[in-house]
Amino acid sequence: MADHWYARDGKPSYEIESKGGGLRAVTLRDARTLGLVPSVTTVLQVIDKPALTSWKVDQGIMAALTLPKLEGEADREYLARIKADSGQQAKDAADEGTRIHDAIEQHYKGGAVPDKYRLHVAAVEAELARIFPGVTDWVAEQSFGSSLGYGGKVDLHSPSTGITVDHKGKDGDFTDGKKLAYDQHWQLAPYQAGLGFSPGPAANIFVSRTHPGAIASHVWTADDMTHGLQVFMAALGLWKAIKKFDPSF
Repeated sequence: MADHWYARDGKPSYEIESKGGGLRAVTLRDARTLGLVPSVTTVLQVIDKPALTSWKVDQGIMAALTLPKLEGEADREYLARIKADSGQQAKDAADEGTRIHDAIEQHYKGGAVPDKYRLHVAAVEAELARIFPGVTDWVAEQSFGSSLGYGGKVDLHSPSTGITVDHKGKDGDFTDGKKLAYDQHWQLAPYQAGLGFSPGPAANIFVSRTHPGAIASHVWTADDMTHGLQVFMAALGLWKAIKKFDPSF
């Protein structure tokens, strides 16, 4: 996952003009020079994610099972082909998740939603009304820069209540009963704090990439969010120590 950076006023700063023309990704060196702060997700990369690692391993194994070795192909070439194939599957899933994410954003900003994603958006709207009845002042994609030295962009939040929501794309129809929410409050809590709210209710909404209209959610309590913020602040301290960079202001 590429590192993301924000200016102190909350403006995203993901790319910078390169010397040869065009744009390139912002680096840690750039961030030091420009006084940028890391995103919440960038900070959380210092914490191991066993489930994500296991998923990546599974993708590699599946690619190996479905890609026979070519006659005369060297082991190193075969391995490179397996990695490319498994990476493409992950990229395809991420790209579809991004398109769904963009459609939800457009809806809450009053824009047009592509026909393909109307069921996804309608399901999110209905789920929000179910878990947070009466809340209607949803704001999409609000970015921020925290004086504690981190930044981010929040999928949805309610200014009147401080409720913060993150939506993620997942495969399946969610009927298998599999637990979906584990440590996502580690991400939601610093979002909520970064927007200036005290720990309070928040939610993850899981939108199916493969079954339009299928949806699941998990609501976090104020106590959950207090714990999530504690975990994040510990991670932020570790990130600053590892990078030898404290962008607090």
